[in-house]
Amino acid sequence: MESRRRDMELLSNSMAAYAHIRANPESFGLYFVLGVCFGLVLTLCLLVLRLSCRPSPRPPARPGDLCEDEEDDE
Repeated sequence: MESRRRDMELLSNSMAAYAHIRANPESFGLYFVLGVCFGLVLTLCLLVLRLSCRPSPRPPARPGDLCEDEEDDE
């Protein structure tokens, strides 16, 4: 019984949201564009944060260093 009530509430809320969007398309467009812009800004910030917090790369090993390490292991 409870699941049927939830389904009816969901349907009712969906119909109310659709009716509100049909009555106010400008506000829907505004909120949609704001959501897209916020998502892009958030993605850009996370990308910059990831690039700036990356550990500095180690310098490549010289070929002479590798040979010495192999001899020490044996």
